[in-house]
Amino acid sequence: MNKQQIIDLWRLSFNDSEEFIRLYFDRVYKEENTLVIEKNGQVVSALQMLPYTMTYYGTEISVAYISGACTLPSMRGKGLMRELLQNAFEEMKYRSVAVTALIPADPWLFDYYREQGYTEAFDCSEELYIRPETPVYAPQITVVPPEVPSIDKLYDYFNRKIRERKCCVLHTQDDFITILRDLQLDGGQMLTALNEKDQPIGMAFVLPPDATLPKEKKQVYVKEFFYDDDRVANLLLQEATLQNNVNRATYKTPPVVPATRPFGMARVIDTERLRHHWLSTHKESPFTEQNLKDMDIQTFTRIVMGYPNREAYMSLMLD
Repeated sequence: MNKQQIIDLWRLSFNDSEEFIRLYFDRVYKEENTLVIEKNGQVVSALQMLPYTMTYYGTEISVAYISGACTLPSMRGKGLMRELLQNAFEEMKYRSVAVTALIPADPWLFDYYREQGYTEAFDCSEELYIRPETPVYAPQITVVPPEVPSIDKLYDYFNRKIRERKCCVLHTQDDFITILRDLQLDGGQMLTALNEKDQPIGMAFVLPPDATLPKEKKQVYVKEFFYDDDRVANLLLQEATLQNNVNRATYKTPPVVPATRPFGMARVIDTERLRHHWLSTHKESPFTEQNLKDMDIQTFTRIVMGYPNREAYMSLMLD
């Protein structure tokens, strides 16, 4: 498999910086997770199936996250990506993957991926923070950049908090390091709140304001946010806005019904496993095993991924 051709196709297809491309292909790309279609020795279509684990109603399941799905411009509209995705589904079955997920790069792609059997499964919400005139004061809490605590201590807190979500894509420590490097490439940083014993009690992944906006519209964006209580949350948001010389922040959260928006899609691969586990953990459900068997794949995916109540979540996916 020609890695350089895949890099060249990525560069042609996505508006990513050279620094991000190097980061991705140095730390994320693996040949065994890559599928391509070649024509006359040239890679014309490619995708990555990145392996993740997901908490799932008291257990854990495997997820194949589709990344870098792209086709040479001159070869688009010929069904190559559809063929590649079908090949990916077969490979996922062979690997005993439970669910495949993705984040469409553009809104119109939601329709395209629906045609391939995906459906909305991951929503998110956003909250607005406006820094109050009276500062939050908590002398026993220190807000520090990520260089201060050890990476092991940071990851332990991150992993513990993300596992509190009952239906959420997890990240390994290696993923966590890649996420921090990607954040740095975007000019952002992770702020950590420490208690008096120097233990993490909060964490905010902060992106800087858009430099092209006028000052009155500038705000920071917090792409992931963990905290032990509201006081810690307010202290982190206060510090994020102060450091960036703005008074507003928007922060992304797991979905809070009804104010949610779709951003990720899924398709169940191992229907039998998820059907049995979902029924065993949803004994009050009106659906019988036969009901679930009779559903088309998109309806089935929405039900067992908890989409009616917006229960599934993923974040920090290098999207």
